[in-house]
Amino acid sequence: MLGIERYTRVLEEIINREGIERPSLLGHSFGGRVGILYSSRHDDVDKLILVDAAGVKPRRSMKYYVKVYSYKAWKRLLYMSLGREKAEKKLDAYRSKVGSSDYAQASPMMRAILSKVVNEDLKSVMPSIKAETLLVWGENDTATPLSDAKYMEKHIPNAGLVSFPGCGHYSFLDNPYQFAAVLRSFLNS
Repeated sequence: MLGIERYTRVLEEIINREGIERPSLLGHSFGGRVGILYSSRHDDVDKLILVDAAGVKPRRSMKYYVKVYSYKAWKRLLYMSLGREKAEKKLDAYRSKVGSSDYAQASPMMRAILSKVVNEDLKSVMPSIKAETLLVWGENDTATPLSDAKYMEKHIPNAGLVSFPGCGHYSFLDNPYQFAAVLRSFLNS
């Protein structure tokens, strides 16, 4: 199954095949994970831009685990009592109400990948990043909270954080003009 490791190897293959010597990388959300892992292994990355990036494993409460294991038990009961086809219809309806839109719209294979990568923690590799790093975040991001960005700023050497008030997980769409100005300034520095 695909995970951060495999996606990172694919990026390495592309950069090698294209002969790119000093790549600048930009990753949003999941793409940020790939940028973090790649940059931690390659000192030749010129600039790294992480936009509302994932990479810090979220802290989970007991309530979260009760919810997850209750769902798994309910899912198993549905399969046993209704059969695969009817159970999947009920589960899809439930996911569309309570799950993230990315997860609800994903294929079963992508759901498995999403579940796997959400639990991959990249905190241990962040101090190895040598590239000048720009962190761009929406202050109202609930998918990758601003506390993740502050952690990255503290643990990635040569990292700086720009946060946008009133913006969420897609800060580059919520505030495109300021995002473009910040990006231009960073890339031209």
